[in-house]
Amino acid sequence: MALATLQQINLSHGGPNLLQDLTISIEAGDRLCLVGRNGVGKSTLLRLIAGQEQPDSGIVALPEGVQPVYLPQAVSYTHLRAHETVLDL
Repeated sequence: MALATLQQINLSHGGPNLLQDLTISIEAGDRLCLVGRNGVGKSTLLRLIAGQEQPDSGIVALPEGVQPVYLPQAVSYTHLRAHETVLDL
């Protein structure tokens, strides 16, 4: 069962394409590793899957009940309450 499917994703943020014609399916049990230089779209891809960004074109599909969570690279601990942990974000 696919946990996330991205089809023909294009995203530019107004400059050169970060993602162009990206199609990927992430299946239950898959292990992923994103490797690349700064600014090539690794975090952007994760934000797309989490629903925090929308592509210029293409489809991001998640099955009902799947709720991805994106933990930013720079966590602001000022947003945490005394009883919360980073996992609560």
